[in-house]
Amino acid sequence: MSPSRIVLLADQVLTLDAAATIHTPGAITIEGAEIHAVGPPPERTADEVVDLRGSVLLPGLVNTHTHTPMWVFRGLTEDVPRGEWLAGRLGPLERRFRPEDLRPAALASCLELLQNGVTTIADRGHVDALATAVEASGLRAVVGHSLFDRTAEADLALAERLIERVGTDPARSRVWAGLAPHATDTCGPALLRRVRQLADRTGARVFVHVAQSQEEVATVAARGAAGCASYLDALGLLGPDVVAAHATYLSDAEADLLGRRRTVVAHCPSSNAKLEGRVAPIARLRRAGAIVGLGTDAAACNNGMDLFEEMKIAGLLNKVAADDPAALPALDLLRMATSEAARALGIDHLVGSLEPGKRADLIAVRTRSPRLLPWHDPVANLVYSARGSDVVAVFVDGRLLVRGGQAMHLDTERVLADAAQAAERLADVRG
Repeated sequence: MSPSRIVLLADQVLTLDAAATIHTPGAITIEGAEIHAVGPPPERTADEVVDLRGSVLLPGLVNTHTHTPMWVFRGLTEDVPRGEWLAGRLGPLERRFRPEDLRPAALASCLELLQNGVTTIADRGHVDALATAVEASGLRAVVGHSLFDRTAEADLALAERLIERVGTDPARSRVWAGLAPHATDTCGPALLRRVRQLADRTGARVFVHVAQSQEEVATVAARGAAGCASYLDALGLLGPDVVAAHATYLSDAEADLLGRRRTVVAHCPSSNAKLEGRVAPIARLRRAGAIVGLGTDAAACNNGMDLFEEMKIAGLLNKVAADDPAALPALDLLRMATSEAARALGIDHLVGSLEPGKRADLIAVRTRSPRLLPWHDPVANLVYSARGSDVVAVFVDGRLLVRGGQAMHLDTERVLADAAQAAERLADVRG
């Protein structure tokens, strides 16, 4: 039996294809898990019709860097002096966090992401909890077990086990595996060489924190490297299959090197501003050839999982950093959360734009509210005026996961109650 067709009607469809085509009014026909047609509303149809007029349809947002279990730490790591956040504030919290709390925390974060219009994430942490939580949520995700020198053998064994279970091909599985060495200071050359070998053998993408703190840069310098990017380059870990999170403390030469290698950067502007008081050199990285996608980082780092906020913050901070109000135009910012973010994760052949044959990952955002009217420029309104709370519908693989802003297949009250119970034990740890 052929899959059923669903026609979505909306005021506009922003395809985010190469030409940034917009249909006003617009319609999308979904057949099974794929987009069958995109264009003006059909005159007649025998298919099921979902009336989303009063909203705009666009690709589901792609979050290139997050840590879902850290949802429980929101509000416990505020206003920490530079250099003290990771070891001085987050470390004591993580030591109190029980293994059985990981899945409920991750699931609550997935719920928040979905309701904010995120359909794909790059997540990292303990894979047994992450993979099952993401699978249950309906999100599309690449997940990786965090690898550290101190626990390298056990970590690599878990990473390989995940690869065996879900594979590394995003076309075959909605949840697939990546490799996630923690950072350039916590992973020595021996571990990183093994990561490179494993990536080459399995086709897994590599996700690593790069130059996220001054301490990290100093540690790498003590090993004799010119910088974090140079350190990775010497080990074969710069290139299009490597996603470097943050890149906050790169020198100009390091940024140019990362760009020349066409390495991906996961830009987390609000996290970088909050934890380090810094803006990554995004303009230079993009000029040098780096692919840049946006990420929320964790709720503990920026207090939210809203990529609409990240688009706006990225635009404002990078304009200030460039001393140029024309820097990072609104369309570039929207692409950094959709088509360019999909390219960053190597899945732009599947998602990131609304085109026939691609997976039906898309969202509807309300257009008729005081902060979104008048609707002169849909791209500018989405980047600078919309919020995650304006998302009214979310589809992944053609499956309706959010309708009217509410999750359709998750028990919201139970998910939040379980995660809140895990969070209560942390409330008295404030450093």
